Amino acid sequence: MMEFNNAEADRVKLCLIGNSKLSKMVHSLIPEFQSIAEIVIIDSIFNDALMSARRLVEHDAVDVFISAGANAHYLKDTLPVPVVPLELRQSDLVNAVLKARQISNKILLLTYEHQSTWTEFLDYVEGVDIEHRTYKTAEEARETFHGVEKDGIGVVIGSSFICDLAEQEGLPFVMVYSRESCRHMVRKAIAVAGEHKREGERRAFVQFLLDSASSPTIITNRDEQVIGFNRSALNLVKGLARNKRIDRFLDSRFLQIPDTVAEGIQVGDRLCQVQKSAFEIDGRRVGHLYALTAAPQSKPGSEAKTSGLIYQSGRMAEVVHFLQVYGATPGAVLLRGETGTGKELAARMIHDSSANKEGPFVAINCAAIPSELFESELFGYADGAFTSSRSGGKSGLLENANNGTFFMDEINSLPLPQQAKLLRVLQEREVRPVGSRRSIALNIKFVAACNHDLLEEVRAGRFREDLYYRLNVFIVNLPPLRERPDDIEPLTRHFIQSLGRQYGIDADEDALAEVLVPRFRRYRWPGNVRQLENLMERLLVSSTLYTSTEQFASQLQSLASELFEATDCGHAGFAEGGHLQSVEQEEILKVLDSFGGNKTKAAEYLGISQTTLWRRLKQMSADPRAVGNDQSGE
Repeated sequence: MMEFNNAEADRVKLCLIGNSKLSKMVHSLIPEFQSIAEIVIIDSIFNDALMSARRLVEHDAVDVFISAGANAHYLKDTLPVPVVPLELRQSDLVNAVLKARQISNKILLLTYEHQSTWTEFLDYVEGVDIEHRTYKTAEEARETFHGVEKDGIGVVIGSSFICDLAEQEGLPFVMVYSRESCRHMVRKAIAVAGEHKREGERRAFVQFLLDSASSPTIITNRDEQVIGFNRSALNLVKGLARNKRIDRFLDSRFLQIPDTVAEGIQVGDRLCQVQKSAFEIDGRRVGHLYALTAAPQSKPGSEAKTSGLIYQSGRMAEVVHFLQVYGATPGAVLLRGETGTGKELAARMIHDSSANKEGPFVAINCAAIPSELFESELFGYADGAFTSSRSGGKSGLLENANNGTFFMDEINSLPLPQQAKLLRVLQEREVRPVGSRRSIALNIKFVAACNHDLLEEVRAGRFREDLYYRLNVFIVNLPPLRERPDDIEPLTRHFIQSLGRQYGIDADEDALAEVLVPRFRRYRWPGNVRQLENLMERLLVSSTLYTSTEQFASQLQSLASELFEATDCGHAGFAEGGHLQSVEQEEILKVLDSFGGNKTKAAEYLGISQTTLWRRLKQMSADPRAVGNDQSGE
């Protein structure tokens, strides 16, 4: 096995995320390990612990985290680096019980639900009454102490966090962890950190070799599971992901032959030559290398298209790369972007890249679900759960999305009470229909989208911080159309083709593009791609009224006057609330006026949702020009 044996890799960086008593115990061990490990201690729990840990990960300041109990479980679920938990050994629990027995014969043992506790021997301890309880959250742990004195509890055994709670309540306590257990945890973490660093070096070197290859390249192990690929392969093979068998992406007949060259193999929408080579170490086959050569596309320079996203800009290529990479993970993905930037199409790409790609894709608009129907719509309900409920009950949207993807658009519009219910679903990975006694386990890829800065919403008290960090595992920012002008031409050509098929119009694509694209590139596109599509629909149908492209071009200003007003202001960089916002407000007011105040038609014309239009009008309410246009028109 390849080893770099870099000297700087010998001393590993560990970080303890714990609190008070556990921190002190680990701190006392630092001198023992200072020659081989740098140990940093952060005294925090739960959300604070997660935020602190993520900051360290972002700055590459830690190799392995060490923690205990609920903290360890919480971190292990969400961090991309190893987390070594403090293991509760049976000898620790025996010693803790013996110490506690000297204080009181009525003992409360309080442990985290998912922690092994070796409690089988408790029934055989004579002369004491030991009550064992578990908790899932910090709040549940705190609630356990309500009424503890009434139960006659004389001493509490638990983690550092539980001992702190007992101390606050004035109850005697015994910490269940020992110094020896902490020492064992640190030793294990050092071993894990060393292996993690060596494995990282090996992966980085293999990836360097792959990316140096001139053609799309995929590596599989001897069981034909994908273990590596370069970016060229990722761009060519739709949904390519590690730990999946190669026959999910290429013809299954490749599994039967160790070495071959095959021509004319369909890979996505491209014909390719595929060369497969087996490689061996000491005469034993350990894997295979697939080198792909794609045939030229029919139209050089035409747009790239993946799951409905049309682009050719480097900015969007990077976005698509992250959508595919993050889609292949089990974590939640948060999409951020203005209205009309294609967040649902991006969510579908995530779905296509996920392990649940064969399952359903269920999308909801959080702003469109009435608060009183939230539980019944998402969770479903049992037969007879409430008056007028449908006989036999109804499955909820979450159950419908099981083994698939659940996309929540405008997540920032969800009221706080509903946010708490959604958080519980994300934490527990299960849902209980209204009126039912059974819970349904969920295997769902969660994707959320927002057109606001969620962190600002958290600071304003309109969005739960714990839900934010649950959703904020992987973030993809979808740029507005004005920030990716290179995509305007391929999008225009795509809509000419697709709308032409829809309306049966045989348009001259090159001639229309030559007329429209220069004008489109100077426009700001407040409604983004959706507005472009709506405008192209109007212009394409209108073009059939003229006998030549030149005649159509001469009438373009009357057909799309918005393109000719303040068109040179479409560059990024104007301060919000300045000239750029003024142009947007004027456009909204003009369109509203042209439709007699009808918001439905105005929103459709602008390529934005009615909710977004209402929000923009509310922001403009102080503008006297808005007065008189606020009619429903419906």
